Amino acid sequence: MHGYFADDLLLIVPSTPAAEGLCLFGEVLGEHKGALAMALTTQCRGTQEITIDLTGVHYLANSALEILVALAKNLQPPQRLLIRAASELALRERLTARGWDGIETLRLTEGQAHGRSE
Repeated sequence: MHGYFADDLLLIVPSTPAAEGLCLFGEVLGEHKGALAMALTTQCRGTQEITIDLTGVHYLANSALEILVALAKNLQPPQRLLIRAASELALRERLTARGWDGIETLRLTEGQAHGRSE
């Protein structure tokens, strides 16, 4: 993915050159699985740490989360997937509920949603 993906609900853009990966904004529905998978495979080839910034995402469908988990499971250490997400998405709980919290090549950091200040 050399540019971006955009529709009425979701925007996917490449991260800065300092952090290989993607930034997502909006809502990630099941219908976005193909665009997300394509963006991940083309933007993140051969990178040691792939960063997916979801801090601008308000909703993440379970099927989209499954795409991220599948990517992490296919990585070989020292490669890893770093997911940055707002705590409102409850990704830690969702990963734990499915037994995905122990994946060695998956790391999650949670914080505030992008653009919010409290």
